[in-house]
Amino acid sequence: MPATDPPSPRGWYEAFGRRAFFVLDPERSHRVALSMLALPLPWRRIGHAVADPALATAVAGVPLANPVGLASGFDKACERLAPLGALGFGYVVGGTITLRPRAGNPRPRIARDPGRRAIVNAMGLPNPGAHAVAAALARRPRTSSRWVSLADEERDDACAAFDLIAPRADAVELNASSPNAGWTHSADHVGELVAAMHPRSDTPLFVKVPPFATDAERAGVVAIVEAARQGGASGITATNTVPVADRRMSTGRGGLSGGPLTSRTPEIVAAIREATGGTLPINACGGIFTGDDARACLDAGAATVQVYTGLIYEGPAVAGRIVAGLRPR
Repeated sequence: MPATDPPSPRGWYEAFGRRAFFVLDPERSHRVALSMLALPLPWRRIGHAVADPALATAVAGVPLANPVGLASGFDKACERLAPLGALGFGYVVGGTITLRPRAGNPRPRIARDPGRRAIVNAMGLPNPGAHAVAAALARRPRTSSRWVSLADEERDDACAAFDLIAPRADAVELNASSPNAGWTHSADHVGELVAAMHPRSDTPLFVKVPPFATDAERAGVVAIVEAARQGGASGITATNTVPVADRRMSTGRGGLSGGPLTSRTPEIVAAIREATGGTLPINACGGIFTGDDARACLDAGAATVQVYTGLIYEGPAVAGRIVAGLRPR
């Protein structure tokens, strides 16, 4: 490459951005990133966003500019969804939100594993609560499709949060699988929540399910998927983080995301698609960093993919690169 050519967005992040962020502890670097996203910067250019009508799609009736989404967890308060969408994501998922504010677990509650391009988190769903988020969403513009992740154990709380958020979102994702939520997610419980929430709004309702590695775990996830389908869910997000023991966390355990999930995500997508006969659209989530990772999930039967840890390790141009990798050759 000639010396006069400007560095690529990835080159800038690898040369400076990631090193600068990784000097800070994960929570502090995350706060810095969110503060930067509040600045009126050219986020589409920074994200190297790709606009290609050939990649436009729809899931559960929700039109998307492309099938690459940002998973929940990055913008827990739903305050930076517009600049995040401008980076090139076809949709962004804010939250996870509960009806009442939650402080989350004590620190330390998040750690990086750079050698595996992984993150372990035991955040405990910190968020300002559904009333505050609904007010924030009312003030914020859309730059891409806007979804919100919700999680409450009690049916009445879940419905109340859904009533506040659904009118402000293009879709809602019920987080029925977080290892850090503080309650157990059974098929019966998930089915009850979906059946109660679904009739209250035309806003599509997706259910985020846990990962599985054994036949017994697979049977449990398939049972959750079937309960969600019977309750009226519009689709499935597969999957959440993998529960792991980790002494670095104040709770002694957390949820693993990133590189260790890359190879298993297409297999899980294919298994859920087979179990449902393709009757529910699936959003693949787990270890997606590249266009090839995304293509493997789409080929396995996913309708869209979601990125989270890839944004941390690959930088703000990750969506643009994945989308570019999906363009017809």
